[in-house]
Amino acid sequence: MSDNSQPQLARRTVPAQASTHRSWWPGWIWAVPIAALAIGAWLLFRFLTQGGTDITITFANAYGISPDDTTIQYRGMDVGKVSAVSLQKNGDGVEVKATIQDSAAKFLTNGTIFWLKGAKPSLSDLSSLGSVLSGPKIVMEPGPGKSTTHFNGLARKPILPAAHGPPVLFRVRFDGPVGNLSLGEIVKLRGFPLGEVKAIAFDYDPRTGAIQTPVTLALYPALFHIQGAEVRKDSDALRAALERLVEEGLRAQLDRDPPLIGSYEVGFEMVPGAPNERLVVVNGLPQIPTAPGGGLQSIVDRFKNVPIDQIGQNVLGITKHLDALVSAPQLKDSLAQLDKSLQEIHRTLEDVSPKIDKLVQSLRDTARQLDKASSSVDKTLGGPASQTGLQETLREMKDAARSVRSLADYLEQHPEALISGKPRD
Repeated sequence: MSDNSQPQLARRTVPAQASTHRSWWPGWIWAVPIAALAIGAWLLFRFLTQGGTDITITFANAYGISPDDTTIQYRGMDVGKVSAVSLQKNGDGVEVKATIQDSAAKFLTNGTIFWLKGAKPSLSDLSSLGSVLSGPKIVMEPGPGKSTTHFNGLARKPILPAAHGPPVLFRVRFDGPVGNLSLGEIVKLRGFPLGEVKAIAFDYDPRTGAIQTPVTLALYPALFHIQGAEVRKDSDALRAALERLVEEGLRAQLDRDPPLIGSYEVGFEMVPGAPNERLVVVNGLPQIPTAPGGGLQSIVDRFKNVPIDQIGQNVLGITKHLDALVSAPQLKDSLAQLDKSLQEIHRTLEDVSPKIDKLVQSLRDTARQLDKASSSVDKTLGGPASQTGLQETLREMKDAARSVRSLADYLEQHPEALISGKPRD
């Protein structure tokens, strides 16, 4: 039986089935949340790997400190950043939370100080003016001591670290107003820092009706340079030195740096001819005398002492003398005589000028005639002049011709020499 003879098997048709393939990408709508999650994870990773130490700095005022914008600097490098600013519970100050990098965390001791750069922009410190736009910076200056995370911040750079010893308090009393003198302003001796302003007040004496403005100064013995290696440089040595200087004329004055537009500051200067005074103690503080007219009144007094009226009278007197000199008949006669003389010289030159050309031409003709005469003598004698004894005569004729020709050239270039003569060399 052939294959064709075998019964045909029934064929069954199987229906086609669709399959779905799912992608691992959830869709573009999830791109933003996933990116935010990745950035957050990266920041967390950086925070965990870099680390940092949280500290608290207490300031009397915020002075423009801003979270995430105000940085903490050490040696010109950013080593930390402010994270939060809040008012103290008792309202006495402002607490600044910040994070210090691990590289600078080892300097966080109770001897380290933090101060604001640019908290009070001033023309005395031009570098502080940049904080008007960018805000202040917190500067860290390490010091010795035990590790800590709580600090008291300063509004300005300290004049001297506390490790150099405490200051000695003195007081000065200005008769005039002290203007805008601020706490912490520098006290200078001949331009060198010696201390800072500690307190400012005013006193009224009901017996005399006088008003004074006492200013308490904190002066540092370490900044008062006393010669001699064995000389003591403590508070007693500073008092003794100031006592002697006061007897010799040392006085306190209120100044501005730069003058007239800068910040107010107290300066010590030797005042020539100052009345004899001594360093007396009042209410427990030595009193340093002030120069007469101290304060803003001293600037006014300087202007008052300028002899403006006398200067004006001198200027008027000089003007009158000049006017009298210009209008004097003698000066007018002299100018008229000078003008007349110049006119005479001009006419003389006009008369002489036409004749100069003829004179010059005549001199040139004379020179040519002398040259011809010398040449004729040579030909007539039939030999050199030295053989006939006339050498000297011919040389003189030639020299005379050369001189006449030079005179003609000079007069042609300088015709005025006929009147004034040849100038001396």
